[in-house]
Amino acid sequence: MDIDDPTNTQTSELLDSQMTEESPVLDFSESLLSTKKAAELKGLLQNLHEQLKELDQNVDKSSLESVTQELVHKNIMKNKDKTVKALAACCLADIIRLHAPESPYSIDVLRTIFVFFVDELSHFGKEAAEFPYYFYLLENLQSVKTFLLLNDIDNVEEIVLPLIVEFFKVAQTGSLARNVELCMTDVLIQLIDDVGISSPEFTEIILEQFDNFEKGSKNSAYVMALDICYTCPGALQRRVFQYFSDVLISVSTAEESEEDYAEVKKAHNLICKINAVVPELLMNVLPLLQEEMKVDHINIRQLSTETLGRMFAEPSSSVATQYPAIWKTWLGRRHDKSIQLRVKWLEMSVDIFKHHASAVAELIECYKDRLFDPDERVRAAACRAIGEVSIGQDIKNLDRRLLEMISERSKDKKTSVRVEAMKTFGSVYNHYYAQINAHDKTVMDKVGWIADRLMYCLYLGNPAVTMNLESTLLTYILPENENDAERTERLIVVLESFAEKQKLAFTALVRKQKMFNDNLHKYIDMCEKAISSKGNLSEHEEAKNDEFMKYLAGQFADKARTLNALRTFLQSGNDKDVKALKTAVDLNRTYKQVLAAKKKLVSSLNEEHAAILEIFQAILNRACPLIINKSNIPHLLKLSRTVRSRRQTVASQRATVAQDVLKEISTTYPSMYTSNMADIMKEILASNENSDEALELLAEVSKESNGKMKYSDELSNCLINYMREGDTNQAHYASVALSNMKNADVALAELVSRMCDELLLKNHRLLSTLTSLSNFALHAHDLVSTSLDSVIRFVESVLLVAKTKEFSSDNPEWEAYDDLPELSKQKLVGVRLLVNYLTACKEDVGPEEYIIQKIFGLLENLLDLSCDQAFSTKTNAAETSHLRLGASRALVKLTQHAKYVNQLTVPKFEKLGITLQDTCFYVRQEFAESLMKGLHTEQIHSRYYALLFMCAHEPEAALVKQVKGFIQKKLSSIQSKQGDANVLDSALIRLIHLLAHHPDFSEAVEDLEVLAQYFRFYLACVATSDNVAFLYHIVQKIKLSTDTISAEMSKNSYILSDLACLLIKTRCKEASWPLNAYAGRVSLPTRLYQLIPEGAVQSEIMNQTYLPAEFLEKYEEEQNHKAGDKRSRFSTTVSSKKVKA
Repeated sequence: MDIDDPTNTQTSELLDSQMTEESPVLDFSESLLSTKKAAELKGLLQNLHEQLKELDQNVDKSSLESVTQELVHKNIMKNKDKTVKALAACCLADIIRLHAPESPYSIDVLRTIFVFFVDELSHFGKEAAEFPYYFYLLENLQSVKTFLLLNDIDNVEEIVLPLIVEFFKVAQTGSLARNVELCMTDVLIQLIDDVGISSPEFTEIILEQFDNFEKGSKNSAYVMALDICYTCPGALQRRVFQYFSDVLISVSTAEESEEDYAEVKKAHNLICKINAVVPELLMNVLPLLQEEMKVDHINIRQLSTETLGRMFAEPSSSVATQYPAIWKTWLGRRHDKSIQLRVKWLEMSVDIFKHHASAVAELIECYKDRLFDPDERVRAAACRAIGEVSIGQDIKNLDRRLLEMISERSKDKKTSVRVEAMKTFGSVYNHYYAQINAHDKTVMDKVGWIADRLMYCLYLGNPAVTMNLESTLLTYILPENENDAERTERLIVVLESFAEKQKLAFTALVRKQKMFNDNLHKYIDMCEKAISSKGNLSEHEEAKNDEFMKYLAGQFADKARTLNALRTFLQSGNDKDVKALKTAVDLNRTYKQVLAAKKKLVSSLNEEHAAILEIFQAILNRACPLIINKSNIPHLLKLSRTVRSRRQTVASQRATVAQDVLKEISTTYPSMYTSNMADIMKEILASNENSDEALELLAEVSKESNGKMKYSDELSNCLINYMREGDTNQAHYASVALSNMKNADVALAELVSRMCDELLLKNHRLLSTLTSLSNFALHAHDLVSTSLDSVIRFVESVLLVAKTKEFSSDNPEWEAYDDLPELSKQKLVGVRLLVNYLTACKEDVGPEEYIIQKIFGLLENLLDLSCDQAFSTKTNAAETSHLRLGASRALVKLTQHAKYVNQLTVPKFEKLGITLQDTCFYVRQEFAESLMKGLHTEQIHSRYYALLFMCAHEPEAALVKQVKGFIQKKLSSIQSKQGDANVLDSALIRLIHLLAHHPDFSEAVEDLEVLAQYFRFYLACVATSDNVAFLYHIVQKIKLSTDTISAEMSKNSYILSDLACLLIKTRCKEASWPLNAYAGRVSLPTRLYQLIPEGAVQSEIMNQTYLPAEFLEKYEEEQNHKAGDKRSRFSTTVSSKKVKA
């Protein structure tokens, strides 16, 4: 400080003058006790009050003695006049202020004074003329910190508790002025910090405010409590701990009751509210909650878990980082024995995940293990939680592995889990779709694959999964959108993300929906007929209708509920609902029309038949043309027209996808093209880079016309030009379109005749010519009939005998069709031409029998071709593989038609089984897959199940697994339809007969070991505890019969019968299944076995053991030495045995 500063000199002089100045005195000589009149007393007190408030502590204390004693007289303190008491209280406060820090009163008097103060301060909140005095008193006591004198008084809580209660009571009314509120708050803080008031009642009053008001409240009581807690956290921590421990510990250790639980729940809610605003108060309380999470009472355990979850989830919370042990305990509750608590834990975790990035990594790991929880409710909750946390967060923090695990749950055995998993998957994809459409690389990597993974679920073959998938597709992946252009673009974006296998799955789904759509139209016809007949249907019609409804219901997971829904809808006879359903499934309606009709029907069902609404939603999801609709076609055509370039662009990729979709529509929904045919034809005539796609579309659409397509002369000539001069693909599509033209049999007769004359090996367009004739044979076979003899002669005697010397150096057993030499392709198409002709004639009187025999004989001869022959003659081996495969498929396909069924004799059927043991893997694989596809769609006879078991010695494990999986999936659905004995059970008889006639059959021990593997494979696929009795019975019945085909070979069947029985008994022993006698009656197929009349011969065969003793000894030895391995070492001796043709 500068000593020369003039202001410093002035200050010094002022201080000197004050020191020499005399102390002020109170100029009040009247006695307060001299009068009893209130008016006079008020005047005296008013005068005293005015003087005292102006005095400072340097007052002459002797001048205060008189009033100091008189103010505490009972006539003053207990006066009936409010103003008197208010003024007296103000004066007393000033007296104490002027004497501070000492008190002019004894302890007892001081106690009386504070009781008086408290009484006077209780008048806040009431309108009174004395308010200025009350506020003066409060402000005085607050500023002087008068309450510190309470430290000298015993049982001080008795004095101040009413004051505390009153302050908060008044504050709760919301009528306090801000300055009053601040003074009261400061007084209360002094009571805590300086006086040390620690009564539970005071703590309860403070905490009560957090219970009464929500965070952010402006109520004075809440604000006061908040300010007190902010100012005195240290002093309050112990008291708050004591308060909660009294409640929580007592209940946690006692028998639980509803009242106790309600009390604890209230305490937990209070803890959450405190944590949201003053978490410091709970420093010692949180360990109590940690201990609660470990108690036996499930309600308490769950409540504490929920409470801590809410606390952790607060955006500003740092509880998890401050209390790592508590956080770890809370994380451990995800393993709680209570399912309900595990579910609640997952629900609580969502907000923590969203608000605290530091907890994300740990929570993700927790979610991963909960996806494998043993209880479906927890797994479903985990899927739901993951869906919630995956939306809205930074895409960079999205855990791809977590979503991939969700995809596994979309195949869960439980419906609730699948629904939640698919909902999560779908909602995440929908949320990020805009970025996926924009080809954002990060988003594409994180979630762009979701639709692809969902589509893979179709391969499970589970009706329930398929139903969930259809709902997810329409809700999230391809959601409702009346903008046709945007919806079409989204369809392309989704399909663009599919891998090849998923594209096939999508195609299968679309075709399945088309088939169901066709069936539902039949159902609608039933409904319309029932309405028109007013329910008066014959018993036969009703039974027929019910049978058809059972067929429809069989395509859904819950067959009983679906059947009930279909019956209810039919019986309701609601004409408006039937019309709405008819519109909703009409393929020729626009998207908007279909959607409106669907909504109308759903709304009506919700009002009239709510019980069947869920089922009908699934029915509509499958039948309504919403995924693919005629409204898509103009936009697909527009997207498909793109300039081709060497560089692959987004536009060119999407153009390719659009073209694929258009082709699929032309195949599955050709009627949708009706209004777009002019554009397609115009594109063909333009002869530009998009003409080939248009030509393909026209070909597919024309197939549905049944020979009624009408073309202009210009287009007809253009198509003929494509067929005669274009490449093979162009010739193929052009010939399909022409063969379905109206009056093709007349208009094209001369052209086709000329083409038949051109069947020469030296014709450089032979492949295109054969391709075209093949299509004419299928779609307009009359055009080929007149030249059929010459065609057969050319194919059989010229084309097939020509030697294909062209092959690569190693002459592989298989090559893709496109890589085959031209001559090989010509042979394959030539055979197809003949097969197509028979297919087209399946319902005709013709062709003549010798033609049928000729073509079937040719196909059977092709089965005898082998790669070994090709190697020895140095001709193309891959060609022979394709011919064998093609001939096998053709024989299966043709003999499905009643006209040709007699061509499939038992030996010929069994010869087809050898194709599944072809030396070429691709022949085996392709033929097995074609059989499985035909059996799955019921397009081929169930007898072919027996052939699949010829894969028992398949060297490629993947194919064995595929066949086994297919059979096991079919088994459950077949059993539900056919009851005890089904086609897979009966396939065992066909298998035994086939093996009895197998070229490798022999009684040698080594060969019997090979044959045993067929039965092991069969039993692994088909045998259950429910059907082993039936299997054992039918196998034994073979020994009561003789072989119909060759009685001399009956012994082979008896050997195999004994072998199968032996393995069935072993299987029962290993699986602990009872092998009871079968009570039903069974007849063997007479085409395979003829029953031997009862008698000595039958008894002799039945009692004789046909298995060699050496084999039985070895088998018994192997069984005795079997050590836990389910697959006997007995079968390993054949593991390296070469598959024979």
